[in-house]
Amino acid sequence: MYLVMAVINKNNLKNVLEDLFSNNIEGITVSDVIGKGSFGLTEADNKPTDLVEKAKLEIVVSDEDHRTAAMECIRSNCHDLGRGAGKIWWLEVGGVERIRTGEKDTDALTTQVNKKIQNVPYIMTSNIDTPCS
Repeated sequence: MYLVMAVINKNNLKNVLEDLFSNNIEGITVSDVIGKGSFGLTEADNKPTDLVEKAKLEIVVSDEDHRTAAMECIRSNCHDLGRGAGKIWWLEVGGVERIRTGEKDTDALTTQVNKKIQNVPYIMTSNIDTPCS
């Protein structure tokens, strides 16, 4: 399993998320971040630069094929020959557990649609059960 992280321009975020979803990659954490890619607070011409608002993506995937697909989704939607296009990096993940069900590793990363979860009773709710319906 791998944790793929990327810092990208916010204006590319929607396209990246749509591409990830179309490649069946779900479970994405998006954070607003600020930063500067190159070291130092001045450019080559000694003019000061500001920290730039970006989006940070964190995606845990089950195998190398999904890691490659996630990285290609990010790369293809964010590729820019100018500065500030962003960075992608990845780390190996020792394990994952879904808190709600206790599923571990690959099972914890799969979608819940049409998946029967063992040891979790079906609970029927109606508008009578909650006063805020």
